[in-house]
Amino acid sequence: MVVVAGLSGESYDVDNEPFYAAGSRSVQYLCRDPQGRQRLYKILRTPVTAPDAIERARQLMLIGRQTVLNLDAGGTGHAAEAVNWPIDLVVHDGVLAGTVLPLIPMDYLLPDGRPRTLDQLWAAPGQSAAYFRAGLAIRLADIVRALEERQLIHGELTAKNVLWQQAAPLAYVIDTGGLTPVDAAYDRYKDRHDLAALLSGILFLDGGMAAPGMAPRGPMLPADLDPRLRALFDRAFGAGGFGPDARPSAAEWSDALRAVYLTPDGTNYLPEPLAVLDRHTGQHPASAPALPTVAMTAPTGWPPATQPVGYASGPQPLYSPAPQPGNSNTALKVILGALLVVLVIALAVGAVVLTRKDSKNDAGGSTTTTIATTTTTSPPTSTSAKFDVGTLNQQTTDKTPFTADALLPPTFTDSKNVVYTRTSSGAKDCISSNMSQNVKTALQNNNCQQMMTGVYLDPSQTILVSIEVFAFPSNTQSDAVYSGLKGQNQTWDVWCPTDGTGASVCKADLTTMFAATYSSWGRQQYRYLYESYALYINLTQDASLEPNLDAAAHTCVQSVGPDNYWKTR
Repeated sequence: MVVVAGLSGESYDVDNEPFYAAGSRSVQYLCRDPQGRQRLYKILRTPVTAPDAIERARQLMLIGRQTVLNLDAGGTGHAAEAVNWPIDLVVHDGVLAGTVLPLIPMDYLLPDGRPRTLDQLWAAPGQSAAYFRAGLAIRLADIVRALEERQLIHGELTAKNVLWQQAAPLAYVIDTGGLTPVDAAYDRYKDRHDLAALLSGILFLDGGMAAPGMAPRGPMLPADLDPRLRALFDRAFGAGGFGPDARPSAAEWSDALRAVYLTPDGTNYLPEPLAVLDRHTGQHPASAPALPTVAMTAPTGWPPATQPVGYASGPQPLYSPAPQPGNSNTALKVILGALLVVLVIALAVGAVVLTRKDSKNDAGGSTTTTIATTTTTSPPTSTSAKFDVGTLNQQTTDKTPFTADALLPPTFTDSKNVVYTRTSSGAKDCISSNMSQNVKTALQNNNCQQMMTGVYLDPSQTILVSIEVFAFPSNTQSDAVYSGLKGQNQTWDVWCPTDGTGASVCKADLTTMFAATYSSWGRQQYRYLYESYALYINLTQDASLEPNLDAAAHTCVQSVGPDNYWKTR
């Protein structure tokens, strides 16, 4: 092991063997800082000797060091934290020999450790919903906006240098060795063209392959695309005689994308603009109910260490936490803010599911096994014999629309003959912050694609049943989550209507919520995983009422899934 000293004064223990040596510009080694945090040390094949270039690198290092150290301390959610900044320099005799960078966060890597690059998003178009792509586009625009407001040009904003998460519409920009001040850049408008090309690829799944001067880009856009976005694409690609200096800034893109795809308060996506994307890409239309919650205002008293910060040019607009009529669901305690940061919702609580009953789909006959509180039953027979249910085991062959109407029945009748009616629903990202770490890890490690949520109420509107439907690339992965978590304490989300009957559950006192009588069931089927949770809306504590909740939660988890779509076809 070799020890190198950084310009910051910190030293790094560097591995003897290269971590990656195939790059044309550097050889990369894993190293550790004095706090034991793993970093990446890049030895430049051609050291930098020009004093002005070394000084620029030092200035970038100072920006990166402050940003990454904030992230190590918990982060603020600012888009600048989604850049792989240099955090230290190794200089020998006035020559820049290497740089130290943070490791790429695991969320942006494939299971085999390779980066999940943006070109993989449009290589398999059916894997991402329209709301996901809209959120991802906004996030990428925010990241480039953070660079622009620091007067920096990336220089190589290609699909290979933008990574994305599978569980949330978040992006991460790598290959920052070419970061250059605007006034020193060869082409100060190159990032603006490259950003527009990437946004085109994200939104329209067209590969983002437009080259400078490609005026035909306009006719390739959806005919009913919002004119605000069409105008920006025209400027970006020179349609109408626009020159490079007319290319939209990242700030313009960020503002326009928010205006087109988000509600005015920023709490939900707008269905019709998403439907434009679905029609253009030939995918199934977005579900009618309001889609996932985005960034929310931090409540009063947010700790300074986690308070979201604005852009360098001024405070970023915050979004009202007030739910809007017609919105789908609000998660208990925490909602995953897809664009900026996980923001705590005032007056909300979490629900910890410590005992979950499992309803496993076995190929054989009906069997019941009692292990702790786990019940196993055979699945209901609801799929037509003419339909090959085996196609539902793989994302590549499963043609089920990822909508509430396809996956959640409008009503179900439990074993006590009580009819429950779906009152709200919506697509969400797979992972939310109040899930326990074992649940998050299982979902992430098995490449959870997306989650559909729903809420059902009984006729007397006294019992609420929350349901989560998770989709995976294959039944192997959904079964791995189900089997791997069996017997463990687990925390899953419980969902409520944003207003009206049942909304009060999400605003309950934490102690009262945890003490309420409940029933929870889990089930794996095909490439899907289901989690239900039932409780009385008044959060009653009465064990004698548990059979009522058990009947509702069990029937709900048995009633959801793609069979609802295919049994009528």
